[in-house]
Amino acid sequence: MSYENIIYEKRGPIAYITLNRPDKLNALSDDLQFEVREALEDAGWADDGIRVIVLKAAGRAFSAGFDITSSSKTNAVQLRARFLKGKTFSGSAWWDVFWNNPKPIIAQIHGFCIAGGLATATFCDLRICSEDAKFGAPEIRTGGPYIPAVWPWVVGMSKARELLYTGNLIDADEAKRLDLVNEVVPADELDAAVERHALTIAKLPAVTVEYNKKLINMSYELMGVRQVVERSMELEAAALASKESSPEIDEFNEIRAKDGLKAALSWNAARFTEEDAWFKKSRERG
Repeated sequence: MSYENIIYEKRGPIAYITLNRPDKLNALSDDLQFEVREALEDAGWADDGIRVIVLKAAGRAFSAGFDITSSSKTNAVQLRARFLKGKTFSGSAWWDVFWNNPKPIIAQIHGFCIAGGLATATFCDLRICSEDAKFGAPEIRTGGPYIPAVWPWVVGMSKARELLYTGNLIDADEAKRLDLVNEVVPADELDAAVERHALTIAKLPAVTVEYNKKLINMSYELMGVRQVVERSMELEAAALASKESSPEIDEFNEIRAKDGLKAALSWNAARFTEEDAWFKKSRERG
């Protein structure tokens, strides 16, 4: 099929899926999600010559998360419900196409990798990033919870609480310390580093890699990760319905309806200038 929101290409045993909405910081629109799914299904199940899949992005960021530029009258739960039609593609199925894919998926990350973009990268098998990468769930500052909440398994309970209670960001070095990423490299070495990992994996017997992926997935499923993902959908719906306890969300939506999304985001950013200044200063200290 032809793609409008991604670039899909195959080079030997590696399939590359490039998020290609650079003007929107590769926000995950409905159409982009469908196209990524189609490419992942082709590379993962239809083409036996592909051994590894790389998910990367055009422009100055990996992804700023799910696209919120649609009408504020349609919330995330309503948007996700649209995927229940036709191909039974629910919100959790977006993660399943990564988690259940028989081929290992490497997320090649640069710039901002936040919100739904980070959730997507987290469901990839490996994450390799450039030194300028930034990670976090800032969307919780305008509503939440973070979906899907798999961070306790990835970065540990204490750090997961900190990040999901504050919306603060972390840099590439901190992400590596937390094992959120596998490797941090200079920006001009990112392509080569990802290709090196991919080609090494491609040398192994495909069935060995596939079954080892299933084995690792199974160990986390036995710890309840799938139940948490499914439960998180219910918690998101409950949070969005709890208007009496979320005046910040109401005010954000009121500003958005009156003055536009940019004004609402600016209002919200102004509420966290102290926290964001601390983050910038901590990065400068190294």
